[in-house]
Amino acid sequence: MKFRKFFMLSAFLTIFSLSCGVTPEEYEGEPNICAILTTDSFAQVMVGRTAAINDTVRVKIIIDTSWDIEDEDTIYYVDTITVPLWNGVSGAEVSLKHGEESFSLTEDSTGYYSDSIQSSPGQTWELEVIYPTGEEISAQTTIPGSFEITGFQTDTVSNTDTLAWSKSSDAAGYLVKAFVWVSLEDEDADTVYIDSAFTYPELLPGDSYSIPLEELDLWGDSLWFWVAALDTNAYDYRYYGEDHWDPDIRVEDYMHIEGAWGVFGSQTVVQSKSYVLSEL
Repeated sequence: MKFRKFFMLSAFLTIFSLSCGVTPEEYEGEPNICAILTTDSFAQVMVGRTAAINDTVRVKIIIDTSWDIEDEDTIYYVDTITVPLWNGVSGAEVSLKHGEESFSLTEDSTGYYSDSIQSSPGQTWELEVIYPTGEEISAQTTIPGSFEITGFQTDTVSNTDTLAWSKSSDAAGYLVKAFVWVSLEDEDADTVYIDSAFTYPELLPGDSYSIPLEELDLWGDSLWFWVAALDTNAYDYRYYGEDHWDPDIRVEDYMHIEGAWGVFGSQTVVQSKSYVLSEL
């Protein structure tokens, strides 16, 4: 999802630059950073620049899949779109700081920097990026506090149930999705095929602590739930920059990195146990 936001911002910046009399050939791009620290994964920071309007690439995206049991194969439904390129920057100095500790991230590939450090709920982290051309960018995030999913009374759930969770301190909002499995049996071949996927994520404001399961569009045989508490940076960036994109929205409404486009935010993630999905 974050790539889509980069594409949108790149296109907007290009239009803005052209309105100021800058041609595509003259446009060098602005610092563009994307990093969401998450408690269930290692740290990764994308460092790049916004792209000019004439830098585009054709991208194939899978919009759906299904199983062909007779041919024992997966059918991919693919669409092709043209999007502006995000220009990764190599050779930047990227560091994350927590208290007295400082970690220098390693460049894995052009524009992608990572470290095996693990963040925890309630911690405050600072990001510092020095571009090879001299720009110095800094930002800060406080990871939302610990919380938990309040489980169901049985090991079986249905679309008539409601998923709930406790409050996370410093959370500006919550992102909710489910990971579902479905089994498809081929009686002739005496084989069972398993397919799985995440449901489309639902973004909720910070004073919402539940969601009816019917809003998650559940399907399949079994599932588990994934809930992330988002800090203000991550929530605003997703809310304004993606779910409510509008060229008239002010940059300061969703960009919290001075001197750069993008986001430096954080999220605390909790995951439920697995449940059987009933068709009731």
